[in-house]
Amino acid sequence: MAFTFTLQSHTFLSQNPNLLSPKPTFFKPRNLFPSLPKTPSFLSLHGTKHSLFAIGPDGKFYPNTADNDPPEAPEDTAHGVSKWEQVHIQASRARKAQEEDFKKNQSTFLKAIADTEVNPNSLNSDGDDLFGEIDKAIVMERQELVKQGLLKPKDIKGSSDVMEGVEELEPEEVVDLEEIDELTGLTVIDTDSDEEGSSGFDVGAGEKSGKSNAGASLDEKSFDLDFDSIGKVKVNIVEPKFRMSLAELLDESKVVPVSVLGDLEVEITGIQDDSRVVSAGDLFVCRVGMKTDGHLYLSEADKRGAVAVVASKEVDIEETLGCKALVIVEDTNAVLPALAAAFYKFPSKNMAVIGITGTNGKTTTANLVKGMYEAMGLRTGMLSTVAYYIHGDHKLEAPNTIPGAILVQNLMAKMLHNGTEAVVMEATSQGLALGRCDEVDFDIAVFTNLTRDHLDFHGTEEEYKNAKAKLFARMVDPERHRKVVNVDDPNAPFFIAQGNQEVPVVTFAMENKNADVHPLKFELSLFETQVLVNTPHGILEISSGLLGKHNIYNILAAVAVGIAVGAPLEDIVRGIEEIDAVPGRCELIDEEQAFGVIVDYAHTPDALSRLLDSVRELRPKRIITVDILDDMLAGVGWSMQEYLKHGENDYYPPLPNGHRLFLHDIRRVAVRCAVAMGEEGDMVVVAGKGHETYQIEGDKKEFFDDREECREALQYVDELHQAGIDTSEFPWRLPESH
Repeated sequence: MAFTFTLQSHTFLSQNPNLLSPKPTFFKPRNLFPSLPKTPSFLSLHGTKHSLFAIGPDGKFYPNTADNDPPEAPEDTAHGVSKWEQVHIQASRARKAQEEDFKKNQSTFLKAIADTEVNPNSLNSDGDDLFGEIDKAIVMERQELVKQGLLKPKDIKGSSDVMEGVEELEPEEVVDLEEIDELTGLTVIDTDSDEEGSSGFDVGAGEKSGKSNAGASLDEKSFDLDFDSIGKVKVNIVEPKFRMSLAELLDESKVVPVSVLGDLEVEITGIQDDSRVVSAGDLFVCRVGMKTDGHLYLSEADKRGAVAVVASKEVDIEETLGCKALVIVEDTNAVLPALAAAFYKFPSKNMAVIGITGTNGKTTTANLVKGMYEAMGLRTGMLSTVAYYIHGDHKLEAPNTIPGAILVQNLMAKMLHNGTEAVVMEATSQGLALGRCDEVDFDIAVFTNLTRDHLDFHGTEEEYKNAKAKLFARMVDPERHRKVVNVDDPNAPFFIAQGNQEVPVVTFAMENKNADVHPLKFELSLFETQVLVNTPHGILEISSGLLGKHNIYNILAAVAVGIAVGAPLEDIVRGIEEIDAVPGRCELIDEEQAFGVIVDYAHTPDALSRLLDSVRELRPKRIITVDILDDMLAGVGWSMQEYLKHGENDYYPPLPNGHRLFLHDIRRVAVRCAVAMGEEGDMVVVAGKGHETYQIEGDKKEFFDDREECREALQYVDELHQAGIDTSEFPWRLPESH
């Protein structure tokens, strides 16, 4: 696969409603005050005082003891051995045990003594310092072990030797040195390894922070402080456990089987449709995929511990190792979402769920809505094509662009179990068409835009549009559901017409000033976007780190969601402004360079065209674009033959429109060349991969992150510039050089 970049030159031309809770959130009662240990009860006995007889059974006289007399000493059990001798015996036993322990663990003790760094001048300690006495004891022990031949002599120079030959410090330098000594006592503690309740800092002895005696060098890591993590409480994500009988699962899911064989009371502890991840106690659903059939992998699922099977074909479980029940249904793909939702107790019914569909802008809009809900004080999860969030910053890497029906329900159950109150989800056309969202109880449906995409899957544009419309078809309850639609898109009326016509609709647009949410004014720059937004409840002034006109649409969509649920205006602004960047979506790479560098997922001609149109509106001096070869050739109107002709000489002449083109079959080289050319006022656009952290070449899947490549290129080019090397014309060479 080849990668290209083009160079384009440009010239410059002179009151608030109450928060609507779409769905009640149910909480398990919590004991906010853990039970304290009960105060022990004291039983007082008040009775008659019994007198003691003065004459004992042996005929001797025993007087009554007074209440205030000390208790009698217990009978001597030392068998004639004095207390002093007892102490010596105990000390001898302890010494013997210590010697035996030393012989048993000799290597460990010797290594500990040898590795311990102390000042040999500790032998001259005056005894007032506890730690000095400890150092003194260690030095003496080391000397004794050296005499015994157990340790090699170690040449440790004292502080006086270290300072020998050094000029006496000035008074100002002494003060500076004291401040340095204080600072080196601060070290950062890894919050991932801290126990709950521990401090973010450790003010400890100099040895822990890399500090030595006077004249020691600073440990640079002691200043590597992560101020963003200060004050944040680490919350552990708890994995919920589910189990039920197969009969209960069929009843809860309302799945009507064609036939049943075996024990329906078998206990189910998990549900899977991928034989590779089946574990003991799971129900295996033989889903039929586009490339393969789950029925072919029943044997593997059985070996991994599946106890029951749901199939749409006749299979023999008598020869299996542990399958105790078989359920035959008409279509396993159709019943899978219902089975998954029932097994995980229908988690979406207990959270507010916002579904976002459309061709472009889903991921960025989802991040903005998540930020807005969190600004309202709600724990908000997210299922996007980039990553999954339980809530807040608790992120799980997304293994697939479109999570399957089981994973959707599993993640939502995990969110609910950990206190999540709202979920923002990208509802992709493929996910909707395949029924993966069938059992998700959406409250709000958002439509961003519609262009040609995924026709390899859907076949026609009509099928593509109908798949996305399934989300809006579920908006049927005027009390709870809301529709949010971009009315600048010509398909807006089609989406508004889906579902119940009485469901409230909130519209947004940039061009249509009749929309409920639209901009009054906006300003674009290479590093910031400012927009003044008109809403039915007031005007919002938003400053965002998201760049380009297309991101204004995403901001408007998030504002419209806020208006739909009655969010406070200040929370809408604060939540949106908190999102400075979305991974791989027009993501700005900032290494303090004088020109802009953005990485974007745009991987279709339409998406790339929209992206470049937005970048042009930022009015950079030049646009330098890195993209996939096929898309770039189509954009400049070259045939593959023309490309190969120029590629033989590694020289590509300027295009008729003045733009220039360079092609290379290694993407890393193309990225570095583009970044090397960047000058003040330029914009480098690296498109096609975005958040993806891999690159597939043939059968190999290797790590590759455009964002990291750009950062490394910027650092490398900066070193070249500091060395006086001009990279502005790199990588082109003059024809005469060939």
